[in-house]
This record gives sequence, structure tokens and C-alpha cells, in this order.
Amino acid sequence: MKKLIIVSGSQGTGNRIANQLKSITGEKFDIRVIIMSNVYKSDLKCNLVLFTSDFIAKITYKYFDQSTPYLIARRVIDHKNIKDVISLPVGTRVLLVNDSEQAALQAIMQLLEIGLDHVQYYPFYPGCVDYPKLEIAITPGEADLSPHCVKHLINIGTRILDIGTIYEIISTFGITGVLNESLVTEYIKDIVEISKSIDKNRKSAIESKKLLEAIVNNVEYGIIYIDNDGKIISINSKIKSMFGKTRKDLLTKEISKLIDTIDIFNNKNNSFITNIEGKEVLIDVDEITFQEKSGYLITINYTDKIAKLDHKIRRNYEKRIAQKFYTFEDYLTITEEVKDILRKAAKFSKTNATILIQGENGTGKEIIAQSVHMNSYRRKNAFIPVNITAITPTLLESELFGYEKGSFTGAKEEGKAGLFEIANGGTIFIDEVGDAPLDFQVKLLRVLEEKKIRRIGGVEEIPIDIRVIAATNKNLIKLISEGKFREDLFFRINILPLKTIPLRYRKKDIPYLLMHFISIYFNNKNIKTLDDLFEKTAKDFLKNYNWRGNVRELINLVEYLSIIYEGKKFPLYSLPHHMMERMYESKRIILDINELWVLKEIEKNNGIGRSKLAQHAKNQNLDLGEGKIRSIIKKLKEKNLIVSKDGKRGLTINKLGLKALEEYK
Repeated sequence: MKKLIIVSGSQGTGNRIANQLKSITGEKFDIRVIIMSNVYKSDLKCNLVLFTSDFIAKITYKYFDQSTPYLIARRVIDHKNIKDVISLPVGTRVLLVNDSEQAALQAIMQLLEIGLDHVQYYPFYPGCVDYPKLEIAITPGEADLSPHCVKHLINIGTRILDIGTIYEIISTFGITGVLNESLVTEYIKDIVEISKSIDKNRKSAIESKKLLEAIVNNVEYGIIYIDNDGKIISINSKIKSMFGKTRKDLLTKEISKLIDTIDIFNNKNNSFITNIEGKEVLIDVDEITFQEKSGYLITINYTDKIAKLDHKIRRNYEKRIAQKFYTFEDYLTITEEVKDILRKAAKFSKTNATILIQGENGTGKEIIAQSVHMNSYRRKNAFIPVNITAITPTLLESELFGYEKGSFTGAKEEGKAGLFEIANGGTIFIDEVGDAPLDFQVKLLRVLEEKKIRRIGGVEEIPIDIRVIAATNKNLIKLISEGKFREDLFFRINILPLKTIPLRYRKKDIPYLLMHFISIYFNNKNIKTLDDLFEKTAKDFLKNYNWRGNVRELINLVEYLSIIYEGKKFPLYSLPHHMMERMYESKRIILDINELWVLKEIEKNNGIGRSKLAQHAKNQNLDLGEGKIRSIIKKLKEKNLIVSKDGKRGLTINKLGLKALEEYK
């Protein structure tokens, strides 16, 4: 039997989707749910992988055989569970509780799209600190994550697969039997039932009708509802465009005059193909009963659209997960300075000018580059990443500029297009540009200035239309002074500069990111705060750790801890030893003479304040006024060597501070 693996962030989500598929397909294929944190140790042999989100795919696809076809689930609100939301008074303020900021915002968007815009939604998720303390909350199956202020929780259940995703799965496994049943019909019938359940004391009939129309008009299919006499009672907006007629021209008309080949009574609860306005369509007819009245729900879809779904599946067989690009929503932060950088990058994305992103490794330079591309008008064209350090200097020119046939020994007979040509119309991301050889820098400068390239061994200049984004972790100004980087190239690529911020300077983001990735890697709903997972010493250590590997190092730590987790809080000594060694090392290296003096004074005078320290300095003829001491105290706190005593202004030395003094003796 063929096998489908569903990879989800939680068991509940995976089981809900599995049950949804089983209710439609029965036992036509085997379905197995694997939690994201267990993928690395599971048997992953299957005929198709279904990832419940883009993010989960990016994290876990690397563990699968790369030839295994996959789908990214498109998920929607389960309409059967929203009647309590409909009944909320207009203008009600509610929290939308989900397991991540992106998931919460996506759920809000879907609620708005189906017409539930009469309430005001505010996202809440693990690590969220800035949110209104409201008493009403809505959650798609994440009730355990709701904050203490919530007194009334509306659980609309885990989001389910949309019709398109279900069709793709069924088509992939070649299950034709269930395709005769109209999934759209079931979808619309659910919506009709919802409209009946609206609290009439709070919603008028007009509001109910508007809600139903908003939902029905959002469906990709044409929809017609007729009575037992074959007269058209209701249509959606797609029907008007299919037939090129107005609503007035269609309502109350007989269906046989609109589609002369249709025989409702002989085709009820069936499907058939015919032609409308010269185009082939698939028509589903279902008999339904509503408010004790029977009628027929007819759904119409162009057959070429159905064929496109099959084509999309074939494309998914071929494409790799690396083609799933990041957007600005994927750059996780609650730090205002970082948000300002992202806002600036979003503005830059609407231009063609070259961008230079400088910053340490692990600070998300490529995420920003991909986000710029996906936010630009070039997003439908290629995004080509090139890492200078990953290509040997001898091959660098041929890889980027291409070559003509017979240009050198080993060259392909037909020649080869370079990455600049392949990226034509799109974006090329040149990472580690600070490591580019000087002779290559000359050629790169020419490309940027003339927008033309010449293949190795070629005579003809080829015009190219590309957006260049460069990135480096090097100090280019220093390299220029050392003669290792061309000054003219620097000013050519530095038209729109961006500089990422290391994690150690984003203190607010450390607990936020820890909780975000803990919620992904740990299959444990009881872990709601860092205090649930770490002893105080370990938690304080992580908040003040240097994070030389930035977010990449933080993710690696969480993955490591998820593997060794045994249900108990982690003490400080359970963290990887290199982390503490780095901390101690950095403290000894960067203490200057004034910092050392202040640290010693605090050790000798527990609870001393800034004014007293300035007085001691004056008594010892040291040039340290209160202003300088304030700056030194700030640095010592950043290095986690001292803390304010009992939350007051007085200062006290901690264990790391004592360790630093020990090494300076």
C-alpha cells in the first residue's frame, strides 16, 4: 500500500489532518503522522510527504530522500467551528492565540477573508510581550497557550486542508473513485449550516447574507443553487464571469436555458463534462435539503484548471525545498531596531539599486536578500545565490559569466550559460563578496556598470537585466586600506547599505527566539516559558551569552536540548561546554584597566553605587567621574559580571565577575 507521511509541529495538528483525509479517502493509502522534533530518528520511506507549513518543510526536508515528492499544505479555518465567532458583538476585541507570530497572523487573515471582520483581532503567541490584556480569545487548537487574562476561550479547532491540497494528494495517489464526490459541495453545505446557526439576537438577516456571499464568492468554482423546478435561486461571482451575464440576467431563469445539456434529475449526485461558451467544464450536481426545502447545488470548473493542478504536482516532484524563499515575515524579531532595518529593506526592494548587506554570520543576511527579492517585482523570476568562498578562484569566472564551446580543456562542447545569464530578469545574491579575488572584482564592477557580460572565449557582449544583492561578514573599509578590496567596487555595491544586528545586541530577541524554537523542537505543551525548561542560572546565562554564532547557534542549541531532554529542567552544566568556555574567555580578554578597577571596588564594597564609586576614584586620584563610571557599569552589566542589588541602584558582583577577577590576579 502506498504511504503518505504528514510532518507537523504537534501531534494534534497531524492527527486532525490525517482524520480529514481518511474521512474522504477511506483506507486507500497508509497515513502516518510524524512530529517535527522526531523526524531525524524516524523511518521516512514514503510515496509522498505533506508538510503542514512552509517553515516545517525548510527545517525537516533535509532528512528525507531528496527524490521523495512533497507538498506544502494549504490550510484553512474549519468553517464548522466558527459559529461562536459569528455571534460575537460587532467591535469586540479578541486575542488570536497560536503557536507562532506567523501562524497567528495567518489565522487572522483567513478569518478576515471569509468575512469575519466584525471583531478586532490581536495576535498572541509564545514569547509575545506586547499585547492587550483581553478577556476573550480565539484559538485554532492551541488552547494551552492562552494567557492568564483570558476568561472566555473560543476554540475553532486545528486548521484543515483546503480543497486544492486535498485534490493534489488524491491525484498523486491516483485515487479516482473519490473524485466523483464534490468536495466543493461539502464545503458550501458547511457554510449554509453556519448561516443557519447565527445568533439572530445579534446578527441581522442582511449581515448573515453578506457573510455567506463573501465566503461563497471566495471559492475558485462557479456555484449555482436551484430549486426543485430548476429555477436559479442563487449564484456566486464566478458564474457571472463564466457566462458573461449579470446577476439580474441569471436569477429566476431556468437552468436548462443556461446549460442546455444538463438534465438535473438524471444527473443528481453525479459529475459530467460539457461545454460552456466554447470551453470544456466539469459539472457536479448534488441534491441538498436546506430549511426543509430541497434543491440542487451545481458546481462548475474549467477542466484546464483541473489539469493545472496535476501539472503543479509534477512540478513539485522536481523542485527542491531550496526554492522555497524566505519573506520578511520569516525574519523573527521583537527588537525595534531590527524591525527598522526590515522596514528599510522593504523600501529598498521596490528599487533596482544594488544592496550591500553587512553583518556577522548567522544574522540572517540571506533571509533579508530573499525577502527583498520576494517583495520586488522580480519575485516571479529567478533568485540565484552565489557564495564566493564555495567556488574555487579558477572556476569563479566560468561559473558566473559562462563560457563558449572549446574555451578550455574540460569545457562542455556546447558551452555553458553563467549564473548572471540564468538570473536574467531576477536577482543574483553574491554572498561573501569580501572574499572575491581582485581580478574578479574588476569584472564584477564592469557588469554592475554596463549591465553586460561576456562569456569566457566569447566576443559578443550579452545584455542582462538583474538586481544584485551583495553580502559580507568582513569589514570592507579595512580591506580597502589593506589593498584587498577595490574602493570603486565598494561604492558601486554600497548604494543601499544594510547592516544586520548580532544577537548579543538584541537582548529582547533572545528569550523570544528561544521560546519560538522550543515550541517547534519540543513536543511538550507544558513548556510555556523559559522557567519551565531551564533552572534560573541556565536561563540567566543564555540571556547574557555572547552568541557568536547568532541565531544559527541558538537554533542548534535548542535542537541539541530537544534530543537530550528527559522532562527535567536544564541546569547550567547541561549546556554545551564550549558556550561557557567562550563566556569566560571573552571576559578576561576585554576587561580594560578602568573596568577592572570598578569591578574590584564593587567586590570590596557590596551594594556600592555610582556616586560612591566616583568618590573612591577621586580619593585614589583616578580620572573617573560619574559619567565615565556610568558607562563602565553599563559595559560590566552587558558582560554579565555585575547586577543591581535587589533591584536597587546598589551594585554587587556575581560568579562570572568573581571568575574574571580570579583570572586577572
